[in-house]
Amino acid sequence: MKNYTWLFLSLLLISTSCESGFKVGRSVVSIEPTGETVSLTLAGFSLPTEGRFTLGWDELGATGQLASFTALDGLFYAVDPQGKLFSFTKESVGEWKSVESALPMKLLAGHAGQLYGITAQGDLYSAPPADAGLEWKKLSPVKGATAFTSSGEKLYVTTDNGLLLEGTVAQEGVSWSQVAEVGKIRSLTSNGTKLYALGTDTVLYQCELRYPGESWVRMGYNNGESYLIKVSQIAFLDGKLYAFTLDNKLYTNRHNSEGNLSSRALSITKGGKTAVIVSVDACGFDYSFTQSVKEDIYRKTGIPHEAVLINTSHSHFTPVTQSWITWEKQNQHPDTLYLNVVREGIVRSVEEALASATPGELFFGRDSTAIGRNRRLRGDEALYDNFVDVLRFVPKGGGSETVLFLTGCHPVRSHPEGGHYTMSANYPGQTREILEKDPAVSHSMFVQGCAGDINPISNSYRETGEQLAQDVIAVLGGTLSPVEGGISCYLDTIHVAVTPWSQEELQVPLQKAEESPEDFLARRSGRWARLMLGYYEQQGTPPTDMPIYVQTLNIGDWKLIGLSREATTEFSIAIKKLWPDQKVSVAAYTNDTPSYLATDPHIKKKDYEGYESFFWYGQPNHFPLGTFDLVVNCIKENNR
Repeated sequence: MKNYTWLFLSLLLISTSCESGFKVGRSVVSIEPTGETVSLTLAGFSLPTEGRFTLGWDELGATGQLASFTALDGLFYAVDPQGKLFSFTKESVGEWKSVESALPMKLLAGHAGQLYGITAQGDLYSAPPADAGLEWKKLSPVKGATAFTSSGEKLYVTTDNGLLLEGTVAQEGVSWSQVAEVGKIRSLTSNGTKLYALGTDTVLYQCELRYPGESWVRMGYNNGESYLIKVSQIAFLDGKLYAFTLDNKLYTNRHNSEGNLSSRALSITKGGKTAVIVSVDACGFDYSFTQSVKEDIYRKTGIPHEAVLINTSHSHFTPVTQSWITWEKQNQHPDTLYLNVVREGIVRSVEEALASATPGELFFGRDSTAIGRNRRLRGDEALYDNFVDVLRFVPKGGGSETVLFLTGCHPVRSHPEGGHYTMSANYPGQTREILEKDPAVSHSMFVQGCAGDINPISNSYRETGEQLAQDVIAVLGGTLSPVEGGISCYLDTIHVAVTPWSQEELQVPLQKAEESPEDFLARRSGRWARLMLGYYEQQGTPPTDMPIYVQTLNIGDWKLIGLSREATTEFSIAIKKLWPDQKVSVAAYTNDTPSYLATDPHIKKKDYEGYESFFWYGQPNHFPLGTFDLVVNCIKENNR
């Protein structure tokens, strides 16, 4: 009996020791903007200073000529240049129905079941809609009104001297108060939480109703590529913005997008431990955002922060998702509604990946790619880590595979046919699409490497994506080595001390900004100087520590190291050399993207990566010489 027991235990031990498989889950969740956002600012480029917006238009049809229009109870009400009233629906824009009215109106607004009108003389009236004709009731006058709308709670008017007035409706009439100075406005509308305005400069603006005096930002204009119409009047109905144009046509808004923005998650479990890799089609995140997302993930799944690596593709054709406080106003803060879409997308992608986990094997392969080159340095300094790393998951018993691929190259090119104002996952999305055309591959995901000083060679992101796809396919067609071993995860912080500019030094860029208001670089530097002076006033000093976060996922004998910030290519080369006999991949743009992370040659040359970019990112200074050695040595000493 003892011999049989020994034999059973021996067989169990052997079978357990031979079990090298992982449980892997994968998911794709769209983070395309929803209808709650009419227009979003695209990230990554400071030019044109007028902004890059997602707002585009779909034509609904030709109409009669109108001077103002509004929406009420599912209908549009319009006045023609003579003040005559008409109604029509969004389904029948060319079929106007005359509305009998004894008074010619200049401006219209629908509010609480009533139609409000302002005459050319500035008299305000209200009337309930009626087929037999409108019976107007005279209210308090509004002199100099140029645009008129309702938020559902309040009435709003802009005046010929550039003021925004807020009207509170009561039984005895409407009381008005000034809430902002907005400049010359031609048309005004609202969705209940935001005001949308068409300026006499033909630019569209939006503001949060909670902060009408300080939150006005651009949201669209005729950019000659994706927004080509000449808007005359705007209105809002059923969650959509409508535009009437100078050539008497009606349009409704849409986001210009290729429709491929996503959060992709890969969960890998073994021995009771799980690591999660998340790839997000975004330009970058603030650390506070990723930490709050990780906290949501931890509460819902129990996966700790250090085990969730959040990497952004850094596509410059995705909406703003982090603060760029020194940029032009439309870039300074992300849209909160869209940021919630991204947050929910990341969390859901992790949950779905965990729920879909199935057993299988992981394999690792590496080859080279030639999609990029060093955009800044020359000669021996012009390094380029041109490796493309591939992780392949093969489910046990067959089924569709998952391919993760990593290389470092900036997604900054559109393509010759246009696309500078269109949302896109850029070349990583093109590569994913090609890989997933193979019936054997159901999921693919891209992890951005150390791309800080690497740009694509091709001017077409489609060509770049196609070339990278062929390089990944070549790796998959070669010999891949199995990934074996357990899982461990770490998140370390490397503290880098910097010396902020003195208050006296900050006066120089401040003065230049005042002297050269048309110079966008001077404006940028002035905003940066005011930001630093604000730190002095509120905290005694600007920050003196610029932390670098280093996350390490050991998934068997594959080591994935994620650096925060926009690390330049030499970091990848040096870190991989620390473990010459191991499978080591290095990503940047992980967890936090508050600046570049450049090497000494960049810092010495005071080029964009080593110096100028830190003002764009609102940092207290650039990194000091020796930061490269500090980071590499800390990673070596930690030996995660």
